[in-house]
Amino acid sequence: MVAETLALAGATGFGATLRAGVTVRFTDDLPGLPVTVAWGTQDRLLVRRQGVRAKTIIPHARLVRLPGCGHVPMNDDPALVARVILDGSR
Repeated sequence: MVAETLALAGATGFGATLRAGVTVRFTDDLPGLPVTVAWGTQDRLLVRRQGVRAKTIIPHARLVRLPGCGHVPMNDDPALVARVILDGSR
């Protein structure tokens, strides 16, 4: 986990992406673009109500709980995350 975090922080463009994300607000409808908010049930970094809030703010978004997953669900259950992405793109 530490190695992955350090690699992410040291990645080219990470700082610029992080700064650009400060002002981004996903509040508009995105016609033709499915939006899924996937939330790990064991996430200890971001509380559950933030997932509910994100679903409420983004029109037509769906909220999917990822059982047993923490803040980095693609590490905890890659097959589940892939299924959620594929199901949401159809």
